[in-house]
Amino acid sequence: MSSFAVSVLVISRDRRALLQRVLSDLRAQQYDGEFEIVLVEETDAPDAPEGVVYVPHPMKNLGIAYARNLSVQHAKYDVLAFIDDDCRVEKNWLSNLVAPLHDEQVLGVQGGVTVPEGTNAIGWAESLLGFPGGGITRVKQAQGQTQSTQEISTLNACYRKHIVDKVGGFSAHARFGGEDYLLAKKVAEHGKLLFVPQAMIRHEARGNLADIWHWFIRRGRAEMDLWRSGFAPEHYGQWMLKASPTLKFYPFVLLSCWSVLPLLLFLAMMAGMNWWRFRWILSDSDIPNTAWAVLPVVRLIMSLATDVGRIKAWLSKA
Repeated sequence: MSSFAVSVLVISRDRRALLQRVLSDLRAQQYDGEFEIVLVEETDAPDAPEGVVYVPHPMKNLGIAYARNLSVQHAKYDVLAFIDDDCRVEKNWLSNLVAPLHDEQVLGVQGGVTVPEGTNAIGWAESLLGFPGGGITRVKQAQGQTQSTQEISTLNACYRKHIVDKVGGFSAHARFGGEDYLLAKKVAEHGKLLFVPQAMIRHEARGNLADIWHWFIRRGRAEMDLWRSGFAPEHYGQWMLKASPTLKFYPFVLLSCWSVLPLLLFLAMMAGMNWWRFRWILSDSDIPNTAWAVLPVVRLIMSLATDVGRIKAWLSKA
């Protein structure tokens, strides 16, 4: 079975230390076919790394969708592999990721995501809660089996270039993120998408509550922007309401402004909900016990920040 020629696409924004690590991993890939590395970097000090197709563009905050579309435009091959600059990959990553494309009905693939060794409890909690790309929970649920999906995160994914071009690439309406979510929904209308846990990468976790707060404010703004743009899937607004624990339990959130007791009750409720949700994985020896301890707090921060982002987006257009 012949191997595909692949364009591996990386976008970055002045993160040279992280970028050099992933480029080193990509150069060391054990892949039978031909592949190129296309690097799109947002920077005011261009400096082309060796052995890549280098596409710099100035710091103008044009967004992730713009950078991803630019990388697609400069890709030479019909198979596109996407990897983020803050990831580490094993030598067989590319082979595992593109292998399902030998089935002509498969148009896109996402690989598994976990965290690097030495990640702290907060970083592990991020991954357990499914961020990014479904996190370690999605990998554990798959139990080593390939699964059908309609959700692909381009931190670790591949697509056929002709289908990306056909659906119009990454939506410029997703200014704050969600461009890969929209792309997957559009591609899924034309063929199969798969999740392949064996194509594993290790994604750098935020690892602290302040960074998670700012990250999820941006996610909240992205969700509201997609909904208001008219490009979001049907019933997206209803999903946003249902997905927010802070809206479901808003009396506890409001009362927490005057007393710590409602906040403690709220955290206890979330801890119970998390126990029920993750009961099948609690004994997994790969996951540190400290991650379970901080999980309710991390989830609360994510939920509050997402709602703050949604409110900011709503007010900015009001």
